[in-house]
Amino acid sequence: MALSGRHLRVGCELWLPWSNTTSEPDGIVKTSGVSVDMLNIIAKKLNFTYSFYRPSDREWGRELPNGSFTGMIGMCQKNEVDVALGPFVMAWDRYQAADYSTPIHYDEYGLILPRPRREVDLSGVAKPLSWQVWMSLGLSIWVCLIIGLVMNQIRKRFVGGNRLLEKEKIQMSWIIRVVLAETVDRLPSGPTARIYIITWMLVGLIMQAAYSGVLISLLVVPKVPVPVDSVEDLASYGKIPLLVIIGNYVHNIFSKAKEGVYKEVLDKAIVRRNFAEESLLWATLKREKVALFTPVIGILKHMSDDYTLTGQCNFYLAKEGILPAHYALAFPKKSDLIPHFNKWLDAQKESGIISHSIFRFTTNVTACMARPGKEGGSDLTALTFMDLSGVFFAFGIGTGFSFIIFIIEIVLKRI
Repeated sequence: MALSGRHLRVGCELWLPWSNTTSEPDGIVKTSGVSVDMLNIIAKKLNFTYSFYRPSDREWGRELPNGSFTGMIGMCQKNEVDVALGPFVMAWDRYQAADYSTPIHYDEYGLILPRPRREVDLSGVAKPLSWQVWMSLGLSIWVCLIIGLVMNQIRKRFVGGNRLLEKEKIQMSWIIRVVLAETVDRLPSGPTARIYIITWMLVGLIMQAAYSGVLISLLVVPKVPVPVDSVEDLASYGKIPLLVIIGNYVHNIFSKAKEGVYKEVLDKAIVRRNFAEESLLWATLKREKVALFTPVIGILKHMSDDYTLTGQCNFYLAKEGILPAHYALAFPKKSDLIPHFNKWLDAQKESGIISHSIFRFTTNVTACMARPGKEGGSDLTALTFMDLSGVFFAFGIGTGFSFIIFIIEIVLKRI
């Protein structure tokens, strides 16, 4: 057999679903996951045994000013391990200290952040029409009132006759009645007034239909604003800081930026050491309302786990990713193990074993891939107070205004 019972030292660290690594009280390191499944197949084919080792700093590997590396890449650089599972993004700086295996998976870094939620919107009843439409409608009402008054005055002056005037004059109440969908009685008999009111009725009909249709759609299928969908949005929004883990690929890339959006985001970021348990990382995302750049497959895995546990979608994956990444195992420079590992890594990749092992952890993520506000699909639910809060707000404003007018009337009548 290829390695004839050789015993290998294997570096590993916590990163689900690739490796779920823990340290026992007696110092023994245990791990499981996709990387370990790959390793077990290779160990069987090449006839070797292995033991796991964790880096003391719990890092993946970043270059220090003196040229040495931290984490598992540092362990490869110092020949403290024979292979580091990772897997690692195939970056040039790390290649100076360690050699890579053949690429085993392609992914990209995505942005995960707290899922945007629907909020109480007191102006919701005004949302079906833009402010330009509301302004135009108000201006049109005033124009119609003024035109009506002018036309009445002209008819009164040049035509005269109270009987004819009553039959053909334009009533100012028609304008408001049409807008409020009230009945219009005592319609005029003259052609001028009839054309005038018919034109305004047509405008009112279209406006009522447009308003009611859009309002119903907003209530049944509410639109939840998504303020952050890219790294540029994260920088400009400014209300959700980025959580950065020292020594990982994102930290290495962002820390090299001297200007631009990467530097702007990193300057406002929360920088932490690696978490002892990955569950603590996701608990931090929920508790502290921060964002995180991490490989998409890890995001999907944790969104799936969280939905399975809570029945809710608590995280959101931004539309735009960054930093495409090819993953590979890491070895000490010029390791004789690389050709042997590559043969069986390629075989597992081409047969679909690796892809199947990865995506079996994301079976429940589909429900949370919908845009915020559409998680429930097409199922109709009862409208809540939050949905109609704008109506009650308008009712309160109108009631208060009518009470003020009532007080003014009482005062004027007593004077």
